[in-house]
Amino acid sequence: MSKYLYVVYVFAIAILGVWAGCRPEPPESIPLPTSICVRTLHHTWPIPACTVYVKYFADSFPGYKRPRSYFDAMFVTDANGRGCINGVPEGRHWLIGIGYDSLYYPHDVFGNLPVYISLDEGRGKVDTILYVTEEH
Repeated sequence: MSKYLYVVYVFAIAILGVWAGCRPEPPESIPLPTSICVRTLHHTWPIPACTVYVKYFADSFPGYKRPRSYFDAMFVTDANGRGCINGVPEGRHWLIGIGYDSLYYPHDVFGNLPVYISLDEGRGKVDTILYVTEEH
């Protein structure tokens, strides 16, 4: 009987070793189910290729003249003026849009928008319009 228990014990240890060795590595981080999507508009026209910078955890407007390295993330809008960024942390953030409008002079356009992301309050996804205008 003891030989039978020994075989069962060795077999169980072997199965446990194979099972533990075949498990995939856990992810380093879990992606957040959050996103910010914008459509950039100037005089009701979309602004394609508008660069939108994101400053995380900002309570006040960061300004247009900051270097790129100051911002935490960025994305560029498509031909229809739409762009998105995923995995945004919860909190108050600022979007800064800088684009080019070939129809109106001056051509450089700027816009900003504060956004708030909160999974607890059901505000995990923001889809809005970022209006841009000439510098006045």
